[in-house]
Amino acid sequence: MTLTEARDAIRTGALTSEELVTACLRRIAETEPALHACVTVMSDTALAQAREADAAIQAKARVGPLHGLPIALKDLIETRGVLTTAGSRVLDDWIPDRDAAVVTRLAQAGAIALCKTNTHEFAFGTYTPPTRNPWDTARIPGGSSGGSAAALAVSDCPAALGTDTGGSIRIPAACCGVTGLKPTYGLVSRTGIVPLSWSLDVVGPMARTVADCALLLDVLAGYDPSDPDSVDVPLLNYTAALSDTRTPEVAVRGSRIGVPTTYFFRPIDPEIEAAMRAAIEVFVSLGATVFELAMPAALDDFFDVYRGVQRPEAYTWHSDMGWLTTRADRYAPTVRANIEAGAEISAKEYIHAQQARRAFTTEMLALMEQVDVLLTPTMALPAPLADESDTPLRAGGEIVPAGNLRCTFPFNMSGQPALSLPCGFTSTGLPIGLQIVGSRFGEASLLRLGHAYQRVTSWHARRPPLPIPPPSAAD
Repeated sequence: MTLTEARDAIRTGALTSEELVTACLRRIAETEPALHACVTVMSDTALAQAREADAAIQAKARVGPLHGLPIALKDLIETRGVLTTAGSRVLDDWIPDRDAAVVTRLAQAGAIALCKTNTHEFAFGTYTPPTRNPWDTARIPGGSSGGSAAALAVSDCPAALGTDTGGSIRIPAACCGVTGLKPTYGLVSRTGIVPLSWSLDVVGPMARTVADCALLLDVLAGYDPSDPDSVDVPLLNYTAALSDTRTPEVAVRGSRIGVPTTYFFRPIDPEIEAAMRAAIEVFVSLGATVFELAMPAALDDFFDVYRGVQRPEAYTWHSDMGWLTTRADRYAPTVRANIEAGAEISAKEYIHAQQARRAFTTEMLALMEQVDVLLTPTMALPAPLADESDTPLRAGGEIVPAGNLRCTFPFNMSGQPALSLPCGFTSTGLPIGLQIVGSRFGEASLLRLGHAYQRVTSWHARRPPLPIPPPSAAD
């Protein structure tokens, strides 16, 4: 079931929360030996909360929008009384004494915390070892929210939360064939989430459908004075914005869609480009008008600017925590090296990077005045092989600058919302992701167009072949 279907079934009595949670726990037990998506499973508390949820339904009590629904949480997200490791041995014994703001919002809406999902260590990567891709266990699930995406793809859970600093919701969504939304910077509170880069980090929903992401965003969005970057803006009803009462043609008609002529389509895997062009034609058939747009020239060399912001912020936080001295041997060597590289970037270089970022953001604001959304691939290539993590990534025979992050990180720099959803499969059966990018706080347009696309296509309904192949001896 999708999250929305499960919600409706629980409310009508066709399904109990206990039955749903039990099915998820059974599925986790079946898939974990091959996928390694979940790091902590809250079986007892989840079942107890499910029984309480069912009792409330029986008593005809007023219930929240996520009543009795189990949600997976990325292991960067503080969960009171539950081990939270951020994917690192540095925090292998940390049990927070508070819930993150998003966990509190989910609980207030009636949701049940089901499990903590694996993340690349401190979210500093896109491979998420040891989690594997359910479509091909020799490949990565993407990252850093790879555990959430893999768990969703095999029905361990109907929905999950991820975080995104340069693509960490959208990349795993594309790799695993699920849907993920990076909201506008500041729309969803990050209080209680282990940071990677405070001026880039965002937390958002991951699910099987756009409608499910909208349902989650209705609960997650909102001002939080404890988050210094939270923005107090009028909130929308994102589920209502899907325009379910109108046909997909009416929901899309008149929309202005921008398709970049530069950067995003070179280099690119030919099968991904073909799927993208086909997706664009779907929107045209529904009544959208497509405009070709040149992207800001700065994008060609912009990844160095991104690193000039991200790495100093990561280093500063870890240095301030003292762990680079007291727990240095607990970091994976590559992660520690990447974090410590931030110490080599001077204050002047960091400020210049932020200035270049502001100039890029201003250009993107002007460009978005011409269209409602942009359409790009989420990734330039399908999910890479796990044992090629040290090999330069290639698409169409060319090395991909910025690798897995190429198509996603620019919109962390500009703070724009971006949605990834399935739009096809390669000839070898790997999912392909379509990225829809909106103006700041333009989530309603993204969700409306993405939902219309999913109403007339079925890519999002495909599931990995079962049973999951067993792991190799090397795993």
